[in-house]
Amino acid sequence: MPYPNEHSCRLKDPSLFQTDSFRRISQGKLSIIIGKLKGHVETTAQAYRYPTDQWSEDEARSHCEKEGGTFHPAQSSEALLEAVKAELAKRGLS
Repeated sequence: MPYPNEHSCRLKDPSLFQTDSFRRISQGKLSIIIGKLKGHVETTAQAYRYPTDQWSEDEARSHCEKEGGTFHPAQSSEALLEAVKAELAKRGLS
């Protein structure tokens, strides 16, 4: 999912994780979303978040690709709102 102030890198699909097991930890200028995979007790990285005031889109994309993730650049608040409206309309909820 795109965010207005962060680039995102999905490492693993959230559906693979236990509900309510997600936490955000900081490591330097990088935030890591961790969680527990279903059937496991240890945590693992699910996604990275790159604040746009500290990471350019190219820097974040390069890091994400090196980690084997799927990159999603930050979107403006207006673009994000339009994407949400389009999704709601697609589901007949607008």
